[in-house]
Amino acid sequence: MQKKDYKAYFDKIDAELLKISPHKDIMLLRVIASIIPVVCFGLDALYDMPVLYWLGMPFYLFCLGIYLESFLKAALLMHKVSAELLIVLVMIVTLIDGEPLSGAMVAWFIGLGLYISFSIIRKNREKIENLIQEGKKTAMVIMGDEIKEIPICEVQKNDLIIVPKGSMIAVDGKITEGESSIDESFVTGEPFPVFKRAGSLVTSGTLNLTAPLQVSAEKNGDDSFMAVIAQEIEASLSKKSDMQKRADTTVQILLLSVTAYAFLLLFVTGSLHLMATALAVMCPCAWALATPTAFAANIGRLAGSNILARGGEPLENMQDIKTLILDKTGTVTLAEPEVSEVIEINMQQQELLELVASVESRFDHPISRSIITYAKTQGVTHFRSVEQAEDLPGRGIKAVIENQDILIGSAETLLNQGVVLPEIDYNGRAIWVAVGGDVKGIIVIRDIMLAEMQNLADTIHSFGIEKVILATGDNEEQEAKRVAEYINADAYYFNSTPEDKTALVKKYQAYGKVAMVGDGVNDAPALAAANVGIAIGGHKNVNLAITSSDIVILGNDAKDLIKILQLSQKMGGIIQQNYAWAMGFNIVGLALATFGFLNPVLAAILHHFSSVFVVTNAGRLYFTHIENSFAQPLFRKMDNWSIHKLNQSATKEKTS
Repeated sequence: MQKKDYKAYFDKIDAELLKISPHKDIMLLRVIASIIPVVCFGLDALYDMPVLYWLGMPFYLFCLGIYLESFLKAALLMHKVSAELLIVLVMIVTLIDGEPLSGAMVAWFIGLGLYISFSIIRKNREKIENLIQEGKKTAMVIMGDEIKEIPICEVQKNDLIIVPKGSMIAVDGKITEGESSIDESFVTGEPFPVFKRAGSLVTSGTLNLTAPLQVSAEKNGDDSFMAVIAQEIEASLSKKSDMQKRADTTVQILLLSVTAYAFLLLFVTGSLHLMATALAVMCPCAWALATPTAFAANIGRLAGSNILARGGEPLENMQDIKTLILDKTGTVTLAEPEVSEVIEINMQQQELLELVASVESRFDHPISRSIITYAKTQGVTHFRSVEQAEDLPGRGIKAVIENQDILIGSAETLLNQGVVLPEIDYNGRAIWVAVGGDVKGIIVIRDIMLAEMQNLADTIHSFGIEKVILATGDNEEQEAKRVAEYINADAYYFNSTPEDKTALVKKYQAYGKVAMVGDGVNDAPALAAANVGIAIGGHKNVNLAITSSDIVILGNDAKDLIKILQLSQKMGGIIQQNYAWAMGFNIVGLALATFGFLNPVLAAILHHFSSVFVVTNAGRLYFTHIENSFAQPLFRKMDNWSIHKLNQSATKEKTS
């Protein structure tokens, strides 16, 4: 029988099980199928009512069948030994030994624990999926006398594309007709539109803001910037499965070892009773629940704060991060410009602001709005009459006021117009102002800083992260330096393209694990390449942020980054505690079972106690009131033990 035949067979069984499963959830069906025999067998044991025993038996066999089907499916289709093997063995051995109550109790508790854990994870995944919206995947192509909408992947080099106002540019190409302001923040990370006309190059993924364009494709659709980013993200994400493979291998060894020991015990003693007891007490529920319950609790806690984590692995990896790279625009700053300083040169500041605000009032982009707002706060209430106002390439504008030529823009723009610039120190991004060919002042613009970002690097260092790096696409070093000093970063890089940021991640990965924090847009490849990618402000481009990142912060609150570090460290400690407890319990339980001090029911009760402890301990991450309960002193001692173990590990690592 071939694998595809097995799959078809199991698919039919699953389809039938789904029909009778509440909410079409087979895991919930397992819980219900096991709790009925627990109740029936328990009442029979207490009140000697055989009718209840026989009433519970069909449900017991049905529950056994569900777990057996799941085990066989994993073994035949994925060639793996699943935890269902131990449940099946416990249920069979205890049934043969005449103690099905303990088998039903084991099946019930394991099923209930896993159902709760995976329900939290599933709800979080549903929240993520509900936020994802399909991006535009077609382009409007001129074909003879017609305009046809075709998939971007079918666009060929030299095809003519129509890009309506307000639409995303679908391909890399050159403008052949029209002129418009282009939002290139997807590529550069900078929030300032760039004016482009016929002959200018445009990049896929950027946004056409002000007028329709005709673009000639310079690459095939599947070779465009957007397509290449998608390919790099996919390749980077596929590499992250190695850790999961190692974890699966460990689980396989554990499951097989437990099974082998149980059969060895049967061979040596000949006692099914002893084998059932050993399986009940050794069934590694605490081991199986130690990590997933902590993951689920942490994921749920973060989701409640609008932080979406793609599973527990990135949260676990956060404990081992050596370098954290922060993007600037939209991450450390709000991606909104503000006027920080006005430097006047041979002109009164009020007159300078009046001239500039009058010209800027003819345009609608972030810099214009920030200058006009600032001018109003400085008492400018009168705007002069403006003529011949127009955009210039290179972030500049020109106009005529009272027969005087006004030129406003970057240093590059003014130099290209033949204006001589004086040597002036400033801290931020300079908007130069020339009147009649002479420089009359500078409007210094800088991104709005988030107050909670001040000395952010110091807080990050306190979690054991050795280096905090600032990386920005901003082409002015002074602005990058200002932000780096504000957060007290260890180093900064400016004028960084998406490729540069990816290379930076790979460079620092030579010294240990790297976390990349960005806005999930222009730094998507770097987020995917990092050991942990964190997209902050992910609500702006949810689809790309979730595709490229391991963790998505939907808001702009920098405190959420600290919350991730805190909870990840706490989660790591709780997982350590759970494994230490599970190991200690199994050693003691195995010794008691081997020497006959336990029976299957008592073993199941002790086993349940162990599992309840693990679930409760993990639940502290999600339910804060657990930690503040009467057991608070115990939890505090356990956390101190975890911190001590963590510090010991860090010291050994530094020494080596």
